[in-house]
Amino acid sequence: MAKIPHIIIDARLYGPKNTGIGRYTKNLLLAVKSLPDFKKYKFTLIIQKDALSEIKTDLGQSYNYYPVNIPHYSLKEQLILPFIIYQLKADLVHFTHFNKPIFYLNNSLVTIHDLIKHLSTGKDTTTQNQAVYWLKHFAYRLISFMAIKTSKIIVPSNYWRDILIKKYQVKPQNITTTYEAVDPNFMHPIKDCRLKIEDYILYTGNLYPHKNIQVVFEALKKLPDIKLKIISARSVFSQRAESLIKKFHLQKQVEFLGFVKDSDFPKIYSHSLALVHPSFLEGFSLTGLEAMSLNTPVISSNSSCLPEIYQDSVLYFDPHLPQDLVNKINLLKNNPKLRQTLIKKGISQVKKYSWAKTAQQTLDVYQKSLG
Repeated sequence: MAKIPHIIIDARLYGPKNTGIGRYTKNLLLAVKSLPDFKKYKFTLIIQKDALSEIKTDLGQSYNYYPVNIPHYSLKEQLILPFIIYQLKADLVHFTHFNKPIFYLNNSLVTIHDLIKHLSTGKDTTTQNQAVYWLKHFAYRLISFMAIKTSKIIVPSNYWRDILIKKYQVKPQNITTTYEAVDPNFMHPIKDCRLKIEDYILYTGNLYPHKNIQVVFEALKKLPDIKLKIISARSVFSQRAESLIKKFHLQKQVEFLGFVKDSDFPKIYSHSLALVHPSFLEGFSLTGLEAMSLNTPVISSNSSCLPEIYQDSVLYFDPHLPQDLVNKINLLKNNPKLRQTLIKKGISQVKKYSWAKTAQQTLDVYQKSLG
């Protein structure tokens, strides 16, 4: 009787609390278990012990679970995790983030969501002591380099695929692009597109320097009748943003909403003029697609992978030019027909991506990696 291939998936970053990587891991696993060929393999998930109940509720008994207490970016991850995987006798291991242990040398697949920390560096990108920051940055570069050089790779956009090929001389056949998709929790578009639109724009996401929130503040200085609502968990970078708000005298125009539950997104989004996505760098960027799924037009930076993912469904602006953003906001504000056109295009764009497709492409990579 033929041996059933054993695939281990490192799912320690499971769930929305782990932001984009957590959503990716959760939605991928939900979709994979529904594929026709799922039962041709034995799947084991390495998960954090405190997430076992949540994961079993979501995924049921489809997977085998191996709970651990091994934090990411830790010595345990480097020294203990590889021995656990060796003991489990995997035919293939899928690490859903770049931090594959250096000492695991067997057949593996790594999802590289982006290389932003390679490209956005320095004192403005951290709150740590500079010596500690550069030591950790060196470790990050080493671990990611080893993962890239010793694994098959999945990326969420061709933008990053091309960078890996050019920067790291990775063979094209070793990298597969699997686009991601909107979390099903967001797939509840508002049917009435004639809702009362208020004079505010939205920003959603963290406030790291590469997210480029400053260009939005600079645009607001020239738009005194427009307000900005920021959906973002509190952090030191929020404090830096607040300093900029005071510097530009925008206290009456900017409101921090903090963390917002998924269930509250539809109302906040649907009444906004638009979501503004000013980032210099993104891996895939579900942010704009989530807005589109909620009947919200998007004004996006024309940087990195964003044109690849959003195509013609958004208004683009140069993220270095505040006046360009001002022009696009005014254009949308004064043209209701354009707003409706973007909403329709956005809904069509969201439908191009699905977790079922992502899961099937991922399973195809598993099959290829297993030979």
